[in-house]
Amino acid sequence: MATVHKCDAPGCGKRFSRSDHLTRHKDIHLPRTIYRCAVTDCSKRFVRKDVRDKHELRHKRKISKRDRGDYKGTHRIDGSESHSDPETVRSSTVTAIKEDSLRGIVADPVDILNFDIRDPLLASLPDTRLMPPDIAQWLFSDEALYLEGDKVSPYGFNAISNINTDHVLEDAVLVSPDFPHPNFQTSVSDTDLARMCDTIPALANLQFGQLQAERALEIYWGYFHVQFPILHRPSFNTSQANPFLLLSMVLMGAALSPCTDRDETPLMGDSGLLAETIAYPLRWLISSSNEFRSPPRSYILQSLIILETYEILLANRELHERAYLNHGVKMQLLRRSPLLGGDPLSKTNDDNEITSEPDAWKRWIEVESFNRVALVAFYLDTINATIFGHQIVLFAHQIKLLMPCDDMLWEMATIDKNNLPPQTRPPKFISALMKLLHLESLEVGPLGKKVLLAGLLSIKFQMELKDLQVHFLNWRFIKDSWKETLYHAIDVWQTNICHGDCCDSRNAFYLIPNYESSTPEPFDIMERRCKFPAYHIGQTFMGIKQYDIIIYAGATNRMSVKTTERDYKVVKERIEAWANSPKGAVSVLQSYIFLWELMFDKEMEKIYNPSLDPVFYRPNAVASALFVVWAYNYCLFGPEVRASEEHNWSATENGYSYMRRVCGALLIDSGDSTLVTKNIPEYCSILPTIPRTNNLVGLMMQFLDGFSHCTSEVCREYVGLLGNCAGRSMGRSTSLSFS
Repeated sequence: MATVHKCDAPGCGKRFSRSDHLTRHKDIHLPRTIYRCAVTDCSKRFVRKDVRDKHELRHKRKISKRDRGDYKGTHRIDGSESHSDPETVRSSTVTAIKEDSLRGIVADPVDILNFDIRDPLLASLPDTRLMPPDIAQWLFSDEALYLEGDKVSPYGFNAISNINTDHVLEDAVLVSPDFPHPNFQTSVSDTDLARMCDTIPALANLQFGQLQAERALEIYWGYFHVQFPILHRPSFNTSQANPFLLLSMVLMGAALSPCTDRDETPLMGDSGLLAETIAYPLRWLISSSNEFRSPPRSYILQSLIILETYEILLANRELHERAYLNHGVKMQLLRRSPLLGGDPLSKTNDDNEITSEPDAWKRWIEVESFNRVALVAFYLDTINATIFGHQIVLFAHQIKLLMPCDDMLWEMATIDKNNLPPQTRPPKFISALMKLLHLESLEVGPLGKKVLLAGLLSIKFQMELKDLQVHFLNWRFIKDSWKETLYHAIDVWQTNICHGDCCDSRNAFYLIPNYESSTPEPFDIMERRCKFPAYHIGQTFMGIKQYDIIIYAGATNRMSVKTTERDYKVVKERIEAWANSPKGAVSVLQSYIFLWELMFDKEMEKIYNPSLDPVFYRPNAVASALFVVWAYNYCLFGPEVRASEEHNWSATENGYSYMRRVCGALLIDSGDSTLVTKNIPEYCSILPTIPRTNNLVGLMMQFLDGFSHCTSEVCREYVGLLGNCAGRSMGRSTSLSFS
């Protein structure tokens, strides 16, 4: 039985499990000094200086919020007092913001996507071409006003609210956590195996065993967690994990096993069958469980994130569509979570109360886990809209969350309060996004970089909706200004946040310093392929819609709606207008640069196989880039050769020769040693001088075999589109069959 330490002060009698807690508690009864709050009108007194300092810091934060317009009410500081009618303030502020915002948007926009980008003056344009206050005010200010206090969002649904983890972390680091041995992250006992098989009995038919489960968990940590660290690995224990979460992790590990550096078949068997056996019933098991309700448990949301990632990126078409249909349900669970929708710390202990060690760490891990789950859900929502054209559910202005905590802190197995990472207080997501829109630099971790990129891309979709809202007023110039702002803001993200290098693994993943030797090759710092495919594709689709590209490439349907002849004619007209505008050159150059980063390393050829690529969304982005390159060049210059329908296909040059010739010309004429997006204005003037850019049969055929072996059915469907593009480049007619 544990020793109990009791306070012997008269009338107290409090008990503590640790003697140092009792010693600190006794200071309350025998204070040497009384510390008073220095803020006027606050009469609170404290027996501990650190508690007083934290209390005063909260005063300062309230003052800071008031100065920024985020804080309302009456509060007197240093003898001054401010009284305002909230409704009067709201009315005048909203009017001022709208007037200022619209005046700013009208002001002389310069658009890289509509401007004559071949003009040499473009490269020397001043930074005033970027007008972030206009977008920032228009997007965020009204929403911030309405969401203050208990007001309802004018958009009809709750925002995901801020989680303040500061004092939870401060309490936690006072003591050392008791994390389990790392072996518990992957070890599977007979009991754990029985729990999983009891949940999904069909696993017994596959002879699912302990070694398979453990290897799948190892792959999960090595290939999924490094990209989306939503689980707290140091405290994870398989024996304590819910079977839904364990099954989703095993499912992901099995699905990613073809991407590892060794043959997993002798151990894993048919890993695709194992993944499907878990995936089909798992979503319904989660949905029908007693825990699938608001407020949700963290393991429910974590399981759904992992399952959805598999369904969207690694599964068959049926599961891909099922994930999209159920995506909104997960978002509603997030919005109905009190940890995200309200004050998550309202029931925690006061500053001068003692929190036992496990409670403090469990509370911080739980809060940060929810924060990360919500941010990754937002990221998936935005990138799915960018890559696949899905309807976006959650917009950037609704994310009232903190950025993820320092990745080093999240991954530390041993916590030393005197040796914490330098940044333990992450900024709010919207504050970080506003800084980016204002061209200000900030330091964020790998997950934070992904989330900020998603924030910028989310603004694109939001502004497209706002364009529809103001279209009846004929404010067409708004489109020009916001696209210019966003295009450059995303380049600022690449230059300032990623230090100009989207190929550096350290920008995209947190690599534990002591485990470099065990880092999988695709995530190693020596691997120099692009790690942010959404960056290039997001910039590419700033000038043309994903829908237009996929239909022009030969898709017979999209989102289960069959393509008609009229649809194709309308798309063809838009593609022709795009290809003959400066937007087309910008889009195709982004795609060229992305493909160059995958296929070459300092002009040395690198074999890229999409079926073995574990970096999420990269195979899909590769296909999109190929379709953009084909659509642009085919539209402008026609087919590579004029062959008859019966003529055997043969490419004039293979994919690597084509890319070396085209991109080599850009490098030679610009004098660059490597292709960089900041020099796209210069490349735009060089591109028209490069001959035979429509020799695309070899490039299309280069990727056919790799996509044909992908586990994702969506990726396998790209084979038909690539073949159609190659055939049309050989002079054949479109293979589309209209009803």
